[in-house]
Amino acid sequence: MTLTLSGQKPATISPVYTLPIRGAYDPQAAIRRSIIEPLFEPLVPGGSVRVTNQKNSSLDEDDIEGLFCSTVGPTANAAADQEMKTLLQQGLVNYDSTNPLLVNEMFVVQAGHANRMPPASKAMYTPQHDIIPSAKNLLAGNAKDDGEFFASIAYTYHPEALGFWFMSAAHFDDFKAWLMLELAVLGPVLPPDTTRLIGDFAKTSLTGLLEGYVLRKDDTDGNDDYSFARLIVHMLMKYQQQSTAAGSPQGVGTLPFVVSELFNPRTILLVNVEAHARSTPRKVDNEWRLINASIASPVKVISNKALSKLTALPRAAAKARAVAANAQTNAGAKNGRSAKIMFRKQAPTKVDILNGLLRVLKRMKEVSRSTNILKKSRTSYARANRRDAMDYNRPGRVTSTHYLPDLHVYIDTSGSISEANYQQAIMMLIRLAKMMNVNLYFNSFSHMMSQETLLKTKDKSVARIWEEFRKVHKVGGGTEYKQIWEYINASEKRKRRLSLVVTDFEWTAPSQRFEHPANLYYAPCSSMNWSMITGNAKDFTNSMRHIDPAIHQKLIGLVV
Repeated sequence: MTLTLSGQKPATISPVYTLPIRGAYDPQAAIRRSIIEPLFEPLVPGGSVRVTNQKNSSLDEDDIEGLFCSTVGPTANAAADQEMKTLLQQGLVNYDSTNPLLVNEMFVVQAGHANRMPPASKAMYTPQHDIIPSAKNLLAGNAKDDGEFFASIAYTYHPEALGFWFMSAAHFDDFKAWLMLELAVLGPVLPPDTTRLIGDFAKTSLTGLLEGYVLRKDDTDGNDDYSFARLIVHMLMKYQQQSTAAGSPQGVGTLPFVVSELFNPRTILLVNVEAHARSTPRKVDNEWRLINASIASPVKVISNKALSKLTALPRAAAKARAVAANAQTNAGAKNGRSAKIMFRKQAPTKVDILNGLLRVLKRMKEVSRSTNILKKSRTSYARANRRDAMDYNRPGRVTSTHYLPDLHVYIDTSGSISEANYQQAIMMLIRLAKMMNVNLYFNSFSHMMSQETLLKTKDKSVARIWEEFRKVHKVGGGTEYKQIWEYINASEKRKRRLSLVVTDFEWTAPSQRFEHPANLYYAPCSSMNWSMITGNAKDFTNSMRHIDPAIHQKLIGLVV
């Protein structure tokens, strides 16, 4: 559905806001003031702004607020996202609705468009060519604002956090001195825990590239009166507002990487612009990758007694393993151009799926050891002929052993998959195993996953293979693909396998970014309504655009 906006004054939305540090904590009120109300500011004083849908029905601020909030929730909503993008395209001075980033990253799109930066799906962003040069421009006073520096970091790493940049360590020290003066007035009313955490924060020395702190374990945590989580964000925003009003040099700014973190942050990042300008690409890359790994880590220390550094646990683990981070700037985020996806009109045959898997296997590199063994034989004069060893003019044969990647199958056994569907899917896998003559690693999954099993299917009959499958525990419940991604990414051995998810695609991707395994593919369950399968697959691919824009290339047997 397309929305039409009329009578509105095109806006540039600022991420700087303040919420009270006592009383009801309502981030949605800040969203309304910062984002919704500017979309309803009339072009002429006293005028009216109208938003209409395709049925020419009018939508008010409450409607647009509800639509916007549905785009920044925990799961991606492709339909609402597209509607909101068309509205932002019309209502903002700088916005590009064709940018594949979700509405949750609207500030990134706004900054990138204002600085004529192509989206990350059409260009490769690196510390060497983008972040460090933009930091130097900002440091030298040659940049019109912080937009290029902000967008460069966001397009390169997409951190799921709220950031604040300071021009230098000295500028951060100025903020801490101002903070202590402000809190001296509030001292008597501050809880002991907040006072203790502020004292820890005051010890922060921003001499490195950046520092990160964990504020909340979830959206309901840290929302009490005068809590540290509310207080520190309030003061950082207030300091910017006062600096701008006083006309003093702007040595601080907000980095609103995602809207969901801007208004109720779980993590804050403090970024030193000067340190970025004078650093090496390798150091910048390593630091931001460590930040992303820390944010994605399921283990986070939340305490009201001591300030929790975001990177404390990952740094300690890295030191203990003595693993040097050798990732260079050429290992940037996966980028691909989203193309129009054409789905098959009829369900694929077993041969179609087999051919798809074989094409993928051919593109993958051989491995040092696996259960998928391939023997190649060739003629060679270096070996005597078996039938006539004394005739040197007759070549012998040399047989070499090669190892192709193992095949690991994850079969969907959630509530939407009937017993008949499950059995049909198993029979499809049995036929594939017979045609490929390989052993299979196997898991069933729903919102949880069964234990991994190696099924000895090579050189066995269909009946024997069926018995092997029947031994595997079948889990039930909802559907969750992300657990499969995390399971694969946790093991270098599993990363090298060709992994296949057999599913009905009834799943929506989260709005956060996660690493999608490079060798993970998806195939449809057999004997299911094909229009339902393709409908679910369309919703799945639409919701995955911010995680893997080329996800349609991972669909075996669905795309023409």
